[in-house]
Amino acid sequence: MKLDQLEIYVREGNQLSIQGERQPCAPEKGVWHRQERGFGKFNRAIELPVAVDADKVEARFEHGVLHVKLPKSESAKPRRILVKGE
Repeated sequence: MKLDQLEIYVREGNQLSIQGERQPCAPEKGVWHRQERGFGKFNRAIELPVAVDADKVEARFEHGVLHVKLPKSESAKPRRILVKGE
């Protein structure tokens, strides 16, 4: 898959959307008897458990594997609450 055929979005703070198009590969010589990899357009939407900081999302594509780093937004991180006593 080529990078220009892949798009990644973070929507509504907690939804990851990956879409693209995988082109079929044709052998230079011979005929396919069986092909197990799909091709064509695809779209996946994944609901994340917490809100994501969209400005800090990182993605890289290495050796056919997509790596996406989704840091939590500050509002989704736990905060320590100071307990006051009498």
